[in-house]
Amino acid sequence: MNEILNLFLPTSCIGCHKLGGPFCNDCQSNFPLVARATSRNEVSGFSFCSYGDLAAEVINAIKESGQTSLIGPVSGLMAKAWPEELRSAVLVPIPSSPANYKRRGYQHTLKLANALEKRIPGTETCALLRSENNRLDQAGLSPDERIRNVMGAFRADLRGFQAEGRAIVLIDDVLTTGATVSSAAKVLKEAGIEQLSFCVLAETRPKSAVAGSV
Repeated sequence: MNEILNLFLPTSCIGCHKLGGPFCNDCQSNFPLVARATSRNEVSGFSFCSYGDLAAEVINAIKESGQTSLIGPVSGLMAKAWPEELRSAVLVPIPSSPANYKRRGYQHTLKLANALEKRIPGTETCALLRSENNRLDQAGLSPDERIRNVMGAFRADLRGFQAEGRAIVLIDDVLTTGATVSSAAKVLKEAGIEQLSFCVLAETRPKSAVAGSV
């Protein structure tokens, strides 16, 4: 279907801006995406790239410009580097605030989790979290403000859900201080979820760490 749409309504690549598709094969091949173990506030997980340049453009285009056609290519890249220990995980998207959901008309993390499920055999998407209240955009807030901003932001909804010993993986777009992931993890742990981690597309890292990575 995407090939047909691109034939009659060609879009430009987010990376090189050439017509033909939202994320061309060359730019995908050159995208520096590798699973990297990381942690925040005693919650461990994985990020797939450093937040900056093209990664920032992709995330902003998905969230703020409605370019959900980028989610397929991004999930395909993540699936190639997906950690082996999470091959049969339950994917739990961290929901946007009600205000952002109303403004966008979609939950980008749910779309990402669904796309990952299609590409990673054995995984399953379960929306176990609900947004409880509106909150500010985390961007631009100090670390303390981020923590206060997500206090009470989520509630768990485990009706009919059976973990059966499977790993539960929170899905989000960007990891910065970890306030959002920590708040979501706390709610699920209080509801009885034990094997909990996260996967995010991008992570903000110290410049020294990025420079020293390969």
